[in-house]
Amino acid sequence: MNKTRLQQLGQLLNASVVSKVVTGAEWEREGGKKHPEVGDALQLKKVCWMVTRVNGSELQCIEMTAVLTPLEMQLLGWAIQQGGTRPISGASDLERQARRLGEWIQQSVTAGEWRAEVPDRMELRNRLFDGMVPFLLLCEQGEEKEPAYGELEKTIRSFISDETLLIPLREHEWLILSSDRVLTEADSDGDEVLGHEETKEVLSTLAEGLHQLITGEWGGECHIAVGEPIVPSESVVRIVGTLRETIFLGRKFHVGMQIHLPWLVHLERLLSGIPEMVRSRFVEEMMGRPDLFTDSETVSTLDAFFSMDCNVSETAKKLYIHRNTLLYRLDKIKHEAGLDVRSFNDAVLVRILLLLYKVTKRK
Repeated sequence: MNKTRLQQLGQLLNASVVSKVVTGAEWEREGGKKHPEVGDALQLKKVCWMVTRVNGSELQCIEMTAVLTPLEMQLLGWAIQQGGTRPISGASDLERQARRLGEWIQQSVTAGEWRAEVPDRMELRNRLFDGMVPFLLLCEQGEEKEPAYGELEKTIRSFISDETLLIPLREHEWLILSSDRVLTEADSDGDEVLGHEETKEVLSTLAEGLHQLITGEWGGECHIAVGEPIVPSESVVRIVGTLRETIFLGRKFHVGMQIHLPWLVHLERLLSGIPEMVRSRFVEEMMGRPDLFTDSETVSTLDAFFSMDCNVSETAKKLYIHRNTLLYRLDKIKHEAGLDVRSFNDAVLVRILLLLYKVTKRK
C-alpha cells in the first residue's frame, strides 16, 4: 500500500497508519492464527495490524493506532483482499493460485512444519492427487534472462505432461509436480509397473532431460533435484525441504554436478552435520599423505570406482582404461595412503575422506 493510500486510510480512521513488517512468530505470539492470509487482522491494545502481503515467514502489514470494530476490520480486510487479487502483469488465475500455494509452502518450511497438510482454502488442492513426481528447479540466470511463469510452465509441460503443476517458491526456485504416469511413459522397456531401482533410473533420466531443456532455453546455471512419487496434499512441505537439502549437499560435496538425487547423498547428509573443526581434524589424522587428493587422476579414479559400486571391470570401462591400469592406480593409492579401496572397511574410510576433503579444501 503506497503512502497516498495510507494517508487516505488514516484520514478515514482519524488515526496514524504506517507500513510494518511482522514475522510469523510475532504474529502468533500476539494471538494471531498460524497461517495468516491477506486481509487478516489482529487487534492489540492500542494498535491494529492487518496483513497486506505474505512473503514466506514475513508479513507485510499496515499498523493503525485505532481500535476497530469487528465490522470495520471485516470491511477493511475485504477491501485489501480485493486490491490484492487484481491481475498483475497479465498473471493467469492458475499462476496466482500457484503463487499462493507456494507462499504457504515456503511459510510452512520456514516454520519447520514438515507434516503440514495443504489446507482446503488452497484452490490447487483439488489438483493434487496421489502419486505425483516432485522436481525442484533452481535457476540462477541474470534477471534479464529470468523466464516468465507462463513461458516456463509451457516449456515444462511440453517435456513432461499437460497435467504438470508449476509452483513458484523463492526467487529463481520452482516446485514441479507431475503425474507418475511420466515414469511409465519415459521407460524405454514399456513396463507398466516399475521396480524401485528402475523408478530411480527413470527419475534420473527425466531430471537430466529437464535440465538440458531449461539450460537450452534460458542458459545460466541450473540445478534440479527429483524425488520419488508422493501424496502432495500430505507431504509437499517435507519433500520441498528434502529436495532443497539434496541440492545444497550436492553443490557442497560434488561441485559441478547439476542433477541431485536424494538417495545418493545419505552419507553426505550425515557428514554435513559434523562440526567443521571435527571434520578437519579427522582428515588430518587419517590421511597417510596430505597431498593424495590433490592429484586429479586419483580423485577421478576414486569417484568412478565408488560410483560403480567398487566394481573393477565396470570402473575400467567407465574410465576407458585397461583393467590392469586401474589395478595399478588402486595399488598406488594403497601404497601411498595405506588404504586398500578393494577392502570394504578401507573403501568406506576413503569414501568419507574424499568427501570431507572436497569440502575442507575449499575453505
